[in-house]
Amino acid sequence: MTIRGIAHQGYSLKFPENTLSSFQAAIDLGFTHTKLDVHLSKDGVPVVMHDHTIDRMTDGYGEIKNYTVKELQNYTINHDEKIPTLEEVLRLTKNRIKVFIELKQTGFYHGLELKVFEILNQLEVLDQAYLVSFNHHSLARLRVISKKLQIGPLANELLPHEYELLKPLNISFYVVKHYRKLNKEYVNTFEKEGIPIAVWPVNTIDQMKQMQKFPKILVGTDELEKYQAIFYPETVPNWQEVGM
Repeated sequence: MTIRGIAHQGYSLKFPENTLSSFQAAIDLGFTHTKLDVHLSKDGVPVVMHDHTIDRMTDGYGEIKNYTVKELQNYTINHDEKIPTLEEVLRLTKNRIKVFIELKQTGFYHGLELKVFEILNQLEVLDQAYLVSFNHHSLARLRVISKKLQIGPLANELLPHEYELLKPLNISFYVVKHYRKLNKEYVNTFEKEGIPIAVWPVNTIDQMKQMQKFPKILVGTDELEKYQAIFYPETVPNWQEVGM
């Protein structure tokens, strides 16, 4: 079974977010896409974590940029998992699930864009990854690095004028963080331009039903089994199992 949707940070409701077990669970459920977050270690290795510190997720504390990748992996997530590198995650997901990679580029990760490209290129997964960022300078650097990269902005709402500014970068998609900000007229504008839209996270039943009005939009969620029940009800024999 294939479920068209984005597993937000893997299956983060049942497994620690942005971990190998979480991404494996999304693959096992049959989701077509997942989303992860990338920072850069002190020694220049892209690592997968949402926050810029390890405080919330691990038994350590401090900023990622102040640790080498070896030091980071001395700490554990939920007692038995390590902070994964981007390479480790992509080796797991290769040819199994496509990946939205959010570059957490706030200005102090020198060389992050190039490091990410080198890993994608080395593993031959350029066509299986979508690079997204709030930082337009980061997107511009990615485009300078390679014309083959699939890049796009992350925005709080759908903004046609922003798309016009980014058009020279040949963006491949446009990601919106708030589903309520979707405007039908704007959605039609983007669809006419041939720019796919993604939105995340969409987690409640009401939100999911609202998104059914926009069938072309790729939806991201933390509630993977609930999403399956709403969008693929024929595959769920017992809705009570997913909190219905």
